[in-house]
Amino acid sequence: MRRSSRGIWRWQFGLALVLMTVSARADWPMFRLDPAHTGMVADASFDQIEVAWSRDLGGSVDSSPAVVGGVVFVGNSLGQMHALSAEDGSVLWQFQASGAVMSSPAVAESLVVFGSVDRFLYALRADSGELAWRYRTYGPIISSPTCADGVVYFTSMGGRAYAISLADGALIWQSAPGAAIQCSPAVGGGLVYFGDDAGKLYALRADDGSSVWEQQYRGRVVAGPVVGEGVVVFGIMSPSALRPPKIDYLVAARADTGEKIWAQNDARSVMACPLIRGEIVYFVTVEGYLSKTVARAAQLADGEDVWERTLGGVVDSSAALLGDKLVLGCHSGNLHVITAADGKITQSIPLGPKVFSSPACSDGSIYIGANDGKLYCLR
Repeated sequence: MRRSSRGIWRWQFGLALVLMTVSARADWPMFRLDPAHTGMVADASFDQIEVAWSRDLGGSVDSSPAVVGGVVFVGNSLGQMHALSAEDGSVLWQFQASGAVMSSPAVAESLVVFGSVDRFLYALRADSGELAWRYRTYGPIISSPTCADGVVYFTSMGGRAYAISLADGALIWQSAPGAAIQCSPAVGGGLVYFGDDAGKLYALRADDGSSVWEQQYRGRVVAGPVVGEGVVVFGIMSPSALRPPKIDYLVAARADTGEKIWAQNDARSVMACPLIRGEIVYFVTVEGYLSKTVARAAQLADGEDVWERTLGGVVDSSAALLGDKLVLGCHSGNLHVITAADGKITQSIPLGPKVFSSPACSDGSIYIGANDGKLYCLR
């Protein structure tokens, strides 16, 4: 693959900025940490973790938390957005939306932004929970917004992607209507990446929403992609869970053109956001009637397998890479801790009964929700 020196510089510079930002802060301000969905804290370190506290929020906590300034923000199935003390879980404030909040909040410029199945994107003042503005779309919002450079990028089950002003909720652009979108957008190199329920992958210009490329695959894209250096990696869910056909279930594409670099093809699904560290991509597959679930690592260059490890339940919790450990939730109700080098499971901590939420990490603590209505803090 040939790249211009200008293109290489652009992507290396962008990646360097992401890594500098991650290493310089303890906050986890949005889904998968940052606009590129890197989900990685290189200097995190822990051996054995256990539950430090839990807080019952009343409804299933499928939303993934954000943590900023010692405050945890997370939604639940009762339509509530909560702000909790990161230290002990005490409730600081609560906001009531008109529908369930599955969307993970993004915190930027003293605002907490999240979507609801009531079709609104909300922005609350982070210190008080007071409504700053809201924006109505054509369908429920179950994806998580991404904030970058004063703009909120998000998608809706109404089949559109949006860019709106973080300051006042004014529309900057919206995409042409298409299939329902539950995928959370990733942003990198001036482009916005997402997929839809018809199996189409998109890259739009972040400034005006114009199409840069789109590619068609078989299945549905339910999880956000991850942006690396010159590459974007998508997971794809099979069109049938009972008798899944062979499909390209993990795709690495050129970030600038959408050209397929490689794909893994089998009767499998990927329902959580992949993760890239260096030359390795980490992901979880679900396959067949029995929902066999396997955590995997593959070479980023060519998709060749590095290791695999069978897990005890379906996974649509997107992993965080904390130091040398992968951390992710599971439908078994466990929080799994997996060594990134070889896939060894070092801990399986029961939370449960099911975990849909993805973990967030801040100041040596891990925060994750479960469908028993609780937010958990582990240290």
